[in-house]
Amino acid sequence: MQLKNTEHRQVGLWPSRLEHADGRALDAERGVLLVPSSRRHDESAAIALPFIRVPARRNNGLPPLVVLFGGPGVGAIDSFQGYFFEHVERLSAVCDVVTFDQRGCNAALPDLVNVFPPDYDLREPLTRERFLAAQRDSAARLGEYWRERGVDPNDYNTAESAHDVDDLRKAFGAERVNLYGASYGSHLGLMVLRLHGEHVDRAILCLVEGPDDTHKLPSNVDRHFRHLADLARTDANLDGACNDLFGEFAEVLDTLERTPADADLNAVDHSVPIGKFGLQCVLGNALGSTRAMRGLPGFVRQLQRRDYAALVRRFDRWRVNSTVHGMMLAMDHAAGASPERTRRIEAERADALLDDSFNLPFPFIGEALGVTELNDAFRIPVQSNTPTLFCAGTLDGRTPVSNAEAALRGFPNGQLIVVEGMGHEEPTLLLRTFEAFFKDREIRVEQPVLPFTFDSIE
Repeated sequence: MQLKNTEHRQVGLWPSRLEHADGRALDAERGVLLVPSSRRHDESAAIALPFIRVPARRNNGLPPLVVLFGGPGVGAIDSFQGYFFEHVERLSAVCDVVTFDQRGCNAALPDLVNVFPPDYDLREPLTRERFLAAQRDSAARLGEYWRERGVDPNDYNTAESAHDVDDLRKAFGAERVNLYGASYGSHLGLMVLRLHGEHVDRAILCLVEGPDDTHKLPSNVDRHFRHLADLARTDANLDGACNDLFGEFAEVLDTLERTPADADLNAVDHSVPIGKFGLQCVLGNALGSTRAMRGLPGFVRQLQRRDYAALVRRFDRWRVNSTVHGMMLAMDHAAGASPERTRRIEAERADALLDDSFNLPFPFIGEALGVTELNDAFRIPVQSNTPTLFCAGTLDGRTPVSNAEAALRGFPNGQLIVVEGMGHEEPTLLLRTFEAFFKDREIRVEQPVLPFTFDSIE
């Protein structure tokens, strides 16, 4: 089916239920929204976006709340009855709560699955260069695969998704909506505010990824690990046994560069050496996980003893999960980075603890995938008068507090809540504040605290 670039169609609407694993349930309704794959053309193939609406349990006269999930590529509808259920339950007491599976992933059609896992040569330690070579080959095959099926990966970017959000608003017949977005969802929310802000009443943006924050700064990641080292130095659970967590990881990385660890990996029929780059990638996975951060002092002690069992498990898990979904490849590459940020990343990475491993394979797969970055206007800060509540955590190594502070400068009616001890996770402790904010009540901006301690060293 072809749609004009200003057209959208709703297909069906049927009763449904959200059922949580613990037995709680909420009435809902589901449908499918058809939108054009590209507003750059007068007419293009339709994309199908499944959506779900949980109606408000009491009519407060408020606009529906559209929830924008992160990743990009997190299953939105599945999350409504999973980890995000409590949010839906609480917020649907205030207004209708709506979400949709974003273009290119999960139950949306087409779903840009990546059927070409990167093929790493693991007879030598995996390096940045070998990793990128394998990822480029995977991206090239993926781009060709989808183009042969009539799908242009260039249609999968945040600007198009922002238009999808506005089409969803129109389908519900709402003059205005509220927004909630976290991580990549905040990135998408900012683009909705830029392109369709006149139809947004209020917004909550957590774990903020600004327009030019997709590629992370090595200096911010170093700052995160140094902050963890400061906490470890005085943590009662460690009893003074970890005085320089940052330096200890730097030494272990140097050791693995000289003498890689030998590992037996699942589904690999030979011994695999794990070197410096392998550990850097494993540590990059700890940037947002509070659970992983708690275990870092014990992990570095194991590595110092050359006990590599935990490293092998984590490296194997990272390797297996390093096939990047096509939607994420297209979205994150299209988001790109400004020339200034690109220069800064390149200048900082040489002396950084993790190099730029946490950004890879971006921005180095775009040419192979055949996706062009959005223009630089996409990455300038968003200016908006929409009342917006930003939220950030002091232990979030993926979207640091500085991201939210920078975004706030463009929002004269914005406020920022910083949660001490929170990593890259949904701020459930602020649900009452979120309810009050959407009800247009005055909220008290404070700095809540989540207790954080490291696991003791065995």
